[in-house]
Amino acid sequence: MTRRPKSRLPRKLPDTARERPVSTPKQPSRRDRLKDSHLAGRSARFSRDDVVRMTRALVRGERDVRLGLPPFSGLTEEHVAAATALAFGWDGNGTRARISPSCTIEGFRSACARMLECARDGGRIAFATTRPASLFGVYRALAVAASTSGARVLSATQSGPVDRSGRRLWWVDGVAVLSDGESLVAHDSKDAADELLFVLPEPDLVVADRVFAGTAVSQGHEVIAFADLDAIALAVAAWRGMSIRLIPVDDQRPPAMYGPFLELLDEAASERERGGYPDE
Repeated sequence: MTRRPKSRLPRKLPDTARERPVSTPKQPSRRDRLKDSHLAGRSARFSRDDVVRMTRALVRGERDVRLGLPPFSGLTEEHVAAATALAFGWDGNGTRARISPSCTIEGFRSACARMLECARDGGRIAFATTRPASLFGVYRALAVAASTSGARVLSATQSGPVDRSGRRLWWVDGVAVLSDGESLVAHDSKDAADELLFVLPEPDLVVADRVFAGTAVSQGHEVIAFADLDAIALAVAAWRGMSIRLIPVDDQRPPAMYGPFLELLDEAASERERGGYPDE
């Protein structure tokens, strides 16, 4: 029997039973996005040794690390370590400091829930940031959400001079920032923080960071605070039971990196209709 050349054999039909459906690529989780953008996870800026140095400075009561808070009586390095673990989810191990993405997500969710609760009660809320280059977009979105939900967002046009160079607080879309008249300035000016609370009516809630947050809580105000690993004084304040909720996050990233916060804010605004947050 003569075999037919392979070129003349009939074409084989595809074996559909062995074909696998094309799977849709899995989208990164919000925790992964926070780590990829260095908003949380392994710190791009702070080592373990950096945190140890700041811890010791805070125990000594140095003004620069207190961020507007008074010295903490009886504070030890062990206390600061406990506060850091609670706020940032980091146990001090490893050469780099870390922020737990879960702490960031839960901190922001808790903050949004409290802010919107205050807003629905018609509360007066003040917004201020020392990190306008990074965080202004998030603050602006929070201020809009608060106003839409019924809050009175406290603002003015500008303050008086807060230092010898003539810098003043300006309010941009309801958010207080420090300006030299030409640009917005990153700062830790205690005078600017004092001026903020002097100029505005008494707030029911302050949403701020760094010295704005520390000064407000030291004056007895309820505070929501964005806090990076160099704001451990705010973590100690929360650990000691002061009226402050923390959102642990790197506060010096490009503005577009903070997209996950805007998504969480949208979820919080519609939480009642949806019946809770979706699973991560």
